[in-house]
Amino acid sequence: MKILFLLAPSEWKNEWWNLKKERLSFSFEKPLDISKNVSEKDLKCKWERFEEGVILNKNILNSETTYAINRYSWVVFNAIDYSWMSDAWKDFFINNVLIVSGMYGLVKPLDVIWNYKLPIETKWLYSFWWDKILDKLNELNYDYIVNLLPNSYLKMINPKKINSKIININFLTEKDWKIVKMSHWVKKYRGEFLNNICENNLIDYKNYWWEVIENEKNIDINILK
Repeated sequence: MKILFLLAPSEWKNEWWNLKKERLSFSFEKPLDISKNVSEKDLKCKWERFEEGVILNKNILNSETTYAINRYSWVVFNAIDYSWMSDAWKDFFINNVLIVSGMYGLVKPLDVIWNYKLPIETKWLYSFWWDKILDKLNELNYDYIVNLLPNSYLKMINPKKINSKIININFLTEKDWKIVKMSHWVKKYRGEFLNNICENNLIDYKNYWWEVIENEKNIDINILK
């Protein structure tokens, strides 16, 4: 059984830029023209932070590189806690996880990438990636894809056209005596959820998490926190 977990980037500044050459698992064309012509609205910041992002994107081909797991090191990946995983956990993680990136399309955790700033809502980015990521996911031919993506990233994928069965993980909480989808802490729980999967090496997830109704295309799993 082939199972894939899809994550969004969780970007953070760090000092891990110590490699010199990009190394990627997938050879997507990059939206370099889009990244070099971003607006303050695109980057969601102003003044010095905006200028910093513009400079990063304009000099991306001359920047140093680092592993994706180091570049995407904020909330989700802190909760995944990759650096403290055993070798077996790390093996499961790097072989069953792909990161959906506005710059790179699909990235494996140990791919070596440039530094950049390109939020997924950047103008023209959805149209640039239209069907490119979808086609690659269908080519990879996974039996199941576990969706741990925010809704904004799903627009890059078009889940209705994916051939694999889609498993949507929804984290719920109680608010005003009602059960609602979690928003504030959901990134943290996505990371902890995946850490637990890696820790238990849950490849045959049907015997551990839930019973899957085989004739359903999309499956929703609701987890109350």
